[in-house]
Amino acid sequence: MQDYSIFAERERSGWTNPSIVEAYVSLFGPVTDEVGAAIVDRVGKTGREVLDLCCGQGTLTRMLSDAGAKVTGLDFSPDMLARAAKVAPAAELHQGDAAALPFEDDRFDGVVCNFGMMHLPDQPKALGEIRRVLKPEGTFVMATWVGPEASPAFGVVFGAIKAHADFSAAPPQPDLFAFARPETAGQMMAEAGLEMAAHEVVTPAWELSSPEELFEIFLNATVGAAMLIKSQTPAVIEAIRAQITSAVAGGFAEGAGYRVPVPVALITARRA
Repeated sequence: MQDYSIFAERERSGWTNPSIVEAYVSLFGPVTDEVGAAIVDRVGKTGREVLDLCCGQGTLTRMLSDAGAKVTGLDFSPDMLARAAKVAPAAELHQGDAAALPFEDDRFDGVVCNFGMMHLPDQPKALGEIRRVLKPEGTFVMATWVGPEASPAFGVVFGAIKAHADFSAAPPQPDLFAFARPETAGQMMAEAGLEMAAHEVVTPAWELSSPEELFEIFLNATVGAAMLIKSQTPAVIEAIRAQITSAVAGGFAEGAGYRVPVPVALITARRA
């Protein structure tokens, strides 16, 4: 396995930064919450014991609790967990590593992970841990972003970054969009002892009041993309901003604002 230690440290540092956490909750929350509701529908609810892996600010954790599940949440960020404790007071929360879960074998009826897998340096190990803590026939549901080739939002942003940025400062990292490809997702699940049952695409969207907002979302509410953008010269940063802003203004105007679709892959698997 390639060395992703620098990536892992940047993720850990970034998601303990209160300003990034606040921006993520505010700017990504409307999209991730919409997807969270779809996850609840697929994992099963009442009377089930469910692990919310990479639970973040706790919105999905609360949705599961409200639906009647007994919920445990785990995240590596104390800042996120502090929010989750307020949002989902009925849940049992743990700070920990998704690749070394502090739970016994065969404990959970379901495990969910809403946009957390791409932030993990050792995804195969995390999948193995998910399989270990699931009961036989237990259900795993996860969400991940669809790649730039099929995502209007990521296509605009990553297209501008690729056109202008110097990538030499970026550390090696896992494939951000691996699970968005059904064949790759199925193979990774199978290698971990999970059987993929469904691979769907749902399409929420960012509702923006100005075309500059999409650039601001990625600049202020992400870790990897923001670090790459901020490592560039002022002229390059402005070129990235201008290209994204122009693309949103020219292609996504709707009513008094702008609507930029951001497709999401929703994956359901079961313990084999």
